[in-house]
Amino acid sequence: MMKKFGQLAAAATSIGFITGAAMAQESVHVAAAAINIAHGPIALAAADPSIFATHGLDLQVTDLRGASPNCIAALLSRSADLCQVGTTTGTDAIAEGADLVAIVAVSGPSGEVILSDDKVAELGISPDAPADERIRALEGLNISTAAPGSALYTLGDAMLGTVDLSWNDLNYRTLGEVPAMIEAIRNNQLDGSFWVFGSLAQLLVDGEGVRWISLARGDVEEYDGLPFVAVFARREWVEENPERVAAVQAAYSDAIDRLIDDPEASSAAIKAEFFPDMDQALWDDGYEQATNAFLRGGATTEVLWQRLLDLQTTTSEKDYGPASFDNVVIGAARSE
Repeated sequence: MMKKFGQLAAAATSIGFITGAAMAQESVHVAAAAINIAHGPIALAAADPSIFATHGLDLQVTDLRGASPNCIAALLSRSADLCQVGTTTGTDAIAEGADLVAIVAVSGPSGEVILSDDKVAELGISPDAPADERIRALEGLNISTAAPGSALYTLGDAMLGTVDLSWNDLNYRTLGEVPAMIEAIRNNQLDGSFWVFGSLAQLLVDGEGVRWISLARGDVEEYDGLPFVAVFARREWVEENPERVAAVQAAYSDAIDRLIDDPEASSAAIKAEFFPDMDQALWDDGYEQATNAFLRGGATTEVLWQRLLDLQTTTSEKDYGPASFDNVVIGAARSE
């Protein structure tokens, strides 16, 4: 177990993180599993450093471009102070022995199923049909998503489970490259994909895809508000830096409020900084979905946290007792 963490730590060092020792006392270094709209708060804060500066923090961000394990590796190697990542990646690490805590609950489920327009026509089922009917229609289809153990895989499996299906009932393929997904769906090599909202919007704009299921808009009611993305830190770092932790929590809360309450300015800031060449219609589609998912106050409840752990247990044989709400979720990240 510790050997595995040592390998992750070595991986973080190999990709060139700046060590925590080199940072000023008031600085905070966040490793982000990705910079996209599902990770909107850290994207907005990186585009507008004044959000963290208002709380006395000099923000540094490393974009890991989807390499979620390296986010945890950055914490374990002390190459970053914080890791914003899919919550199941963090709770998996805790179940395997990492002494981490969650200090912010960022957003709810960001997954959606996009099917090819040809497949929808073949199914003969309306995209407005009851959600359980649409989920059941996925049986036997060629659908891609992230690797087993990932937040998307776990949530997708749980979604299928609401109609007594699982990934085993689909022709499931692991695929993590959005351009490849788009081309595969466009050319009917895949029937569809379960991925982060907005990523496959090109298909919608071109009329070659249909939004079949959206967890962000509440198609599966029992998953509303699940803490799908969270910010983790080493427990010792949190205990040594209570004022910085409180400032981080306040800055994240402000960023989330701005994303929701001032969407025009927030959307423009993120797009200009990170996605200047993206078609505006594609960007707007993803942002609209995202505003349904962000968690006010950066907090979650014990019921929702445990519900996510229960879903994770269905796809893993790990013991998530060490990742319980009382043991892991701290301070302002808790809500009633």
